[in-house]
Amino acid sequence: MSEVSYHSEGGVAIITFSRPQAKNALNSAACEQLHAAWKRFASDDADRVAILTAEGPHFCTGADTRDMPDNVLQCMPNLAVKCDKPIIAAVSGWVLGAGASMAVMSDMVFAATDSRFVYPEAKVGAFAGLMGGFPGRMQVKAGMQWTMTGDPMNAQRAYEIGLVNELCEPGEQTKRALEIARKIAANAPLVTRALKSLAYSTLAKGPVEQHFAHNLMLQEIRNSADYNEGLAAVNDKRPPVFIGR
Repeated sequence: MSEVSYHSEGGVAIITFSRPQAKNALNSAACEQLHAAWKRFASDDADRVAILTAEGPHFCTGADTRDMPDNVLQCMPNLAVKCDKPIIAAVSGWVLGAGASMAVMSDMVFAATDSRFVYPEAKVGAFAGLMGGFPGRMQVKAGMQWTMTGDPMNAQRAYEIGLVNELCEPGEQTKRALEIARKIAANAPLVTRALKSLAYSTLAKGPVEQHFAHNLMLQEIRNSADYNEGLAAVNDKRPPVFIGR
């Protein structure tokens, strides 16, 4: 059974959590499928913008404690999969734990007025480290209060501190995100991708984000034809012939 759906519509990829019976908690399958969705979006030139949304009243209530993903960070936008295309989160209801992280890591957030953002690590004694990069994505002191207390933050406050782009009536957040996504998809993709890349090049990153960025760079090299050619040349005792791929 699919926990995450992927639908393309006029240059926009709509990625949807489909576990409403579990309030869209992230289990192992959902995490794996979301990671695959990010890879698909990043590699498909036809899809220029992605919307991350959810079926049912709640965006995501964090990791499923009955089926905990091995590495929940793998499903985060702009983290485990390199992507310079815009990613928009459309959220409502509970945006909790990993769900809050996905909202923070998205490039834009459109939130229903009934959204409640909760980052409970300080309350439960867990720490994945991802929120080390939050100062570049919202007001620093407000973000410190939110993450350190673990208290719920309503949609209005999330908008005030810069985490949310726009507030929407409940049920309208995905529609509004789609309106913006279509506008972006109609623009020059090289420019929108450059704008995102330049914005993030000046943004402060936490150690987790830096670690993933370095790993992605190493993976790209290790998966290259030049890497295999270099090893083969050493074994064959000949000069390598590199092609830049």
